Amino acid sequence: MMALKLIGFLILLGLCVSCATAESFQPIRPRFSKDPGRIINGTLASMEATRHQIGLRKRLNDGYFFGTGHLCGGSLIRYNWVLTAAHCFVDQIIYDGTFLDKDLFIIVMGNLDRFNATNTLTFDIKQLFLQVEQFNVSTYNKDIALIELDGYVPVNHPTIRPIDLGALEVPTDTVCQVTGWGLTEEGYNSDYLMTVDVPRISDQDCRNSLLGGNILPGMICAGYLEVGQQDACSGDSGGPLVCQSQLAGVVSWGISCALPNYPGVYTEVSYYYDWIVKTIEDNEDGSGENSGSGSGESSGDHSGDDDDGSGEEDGSGEEDGSGDGGGSMIAVTCTLTLLLPALLALRH
Repeated sequence: MMALKLIGFLILLGLCVSCATAESFQPIRPRFSKDPGRIINGTLASMEATRHQIGLRKRLNDGYFFGTGHLCGGSLIRYNWVLTAAHCFVDQIIYDGTFLDKDLFIIVMGNLDRFNATNTLTFDIKQLFLQVEQFNVSTYNKDIALIELDGYVPVNHPTIRPIDLGALEVPTDTVCQVTGWGLTEEGYNSDYLMTVDVPRISDQDCRNSLLGGNILPGMICAGYLEVGQQDACSGDSGGPLVCQSQLAGVVSWGISCALPNYPGVYTEVSYYYDWIVKTIEDNEDGSGENSGSGSGESSGDHSGDDDDGSGEEDGSGEEDGSGDGGGSMIAVTCTLTLLLPALLALRH
């Protein structure tokens, strides 16, 4: 009888521990959703400062009504090249890291109002270059995608202009700007592009935050560690983090939005600089149309990612580095793998 009571007690204790763990755990949440997303505590963006901003849209949705297909942001880095996040192309139904066909998407740019077609240009994706063949949805490692458009933006276009790439690591405490479309902190939809200022957080401080070992090489953090309040959020994925007028980061992931000790995480452009430049150079068609202007490269030494990815088109590339950060992830990675698909299913 005593043995049965002891077994019952142990079972009850295990259930209590499981419940407490489930309540306290907050899984990685990508900065993207089928809803338009939001910039927390931001302001209306200006055209002059955001001419590089593009919208990655679902072709089918946008075909019904212009602007409704918005999925992710991105940046024009040359007149026929765009940089965004790899996870924007992940199949959200099966959610095992499989990428969808590039032909399901279009690129739209040229207006702060995503429902206004004035001055906008729409492009198909000619080639899609990724660092991995299958995305790791539990770590968001190598969350970067390079897109070659099927045409060129005219050099003299009034509302579109490429942004320079940041080749050097951004100094700590540099105030940067993040932009995106969608819901504000009040919860209403914004038709217009929003912007928010966030300071660059040092790598050490980011790893000392509640994000801990989730921060892998090629990721940087930005935001207000102690107070939160200002951040990118769902729907802003792939969008630009601009520091000192250069593209320094790509909106990648976070845990909740604008919470203290949970800064936003961005793919670091300087880390992948060499891969970006080499991929573009290897795939230029030599036509010369607009290719000499707005190239976006910055001069100086840089710490590019020489070993990551071969830049094959349509999702091919080197194998997923699932072993990165292995020891530091421990049980957290396992829990993220189990809970993240369920979380995203609820958000959709």
